[in-house]
Amino acid sequence: MADVSVVALQKVKSALAAFQGDISGISFRARIQTQNCLNSCNQKVSETQAKIHELETEIDNLSKRIESLNCKINQAYSQIQKIESDLPIMVHRVRSIEMEISSLQKQLSALQAQLSASEDSEKRQQLQAQINSINQKIRFLRQEQSDLEHQIRQAEQMKAKLRQHINDVKSEKAKCEQQLAIAEKRRNQYQDKFDRLKNLLGTVRFNFDTYIGAARKFESSSEASSSHNIHAVEKCIGHIEEYLSVTV
Repeated sequence: MADVSVVALQKVKSALAAFQGDISGISFRARIQTQNCLNSCNQKVSETQAKIHELETEIDNLSKRIESLNCKINQAYSQIQKIESDLPIMVHRVRSIEMEISSLQKQLSALQAQLSASEDSEKRQQLQAQINSINQKIRFLRQEQSDLEHQIRQAEQMKAKLRQHINDVKSEKAKCEQQLAIAEKRRNQYQDKFDRLKNLLGTVRFNFDTYIGAARKFESSSEASSSHNIHAVEKCIGHIEEYLSVTV
């Protein structure tokens, strides 16, 4: 009977030793596991923060692009306004030239009539000189008229090109504004996610600290209890073995 008790107590002692081995280092293992989990959480936070930075860079570039496109539109409008302010002046000048030419042609017709009717050589020379002078003025005026009409056509063509340019730039600006709205929405979504992750990470870190502290206390108290129980079992075994030796 005593032999059986010794065997049973030896099993109890082995079980307590195994339990003590399992308990030993439990807080260290818990700390390693929680640190791995925290590292994973921190990685998610960092990835989200990197995405926010990427989107903010995209938003900044799009904003600058839109600002540049607005400048191009304003410059084109200024050019159109300049053309539209210059055109009436050129058109008015063309009309003035036409009136001048018409007046000169009337003078020319009168002089030519006088030249045809005159038989005085000196008078004819004077008339011819006046006719030549008027013809030269008419040539100069026609050249000026031709140049102005060419400038007017070029101005009208330029105005049409500028209006087309404005439409093209406005179309590009609309696309950029659409991309900007999408980027800002995504940035806000990631910012909300980042804020939630930061808050959750703080809660997780606090709970992990509490868990590790509890594991440390459990390890300490369990090791002390196991050591005490093992010592008590060893004493029992010692007493039984002493009893058996006396009996023999």
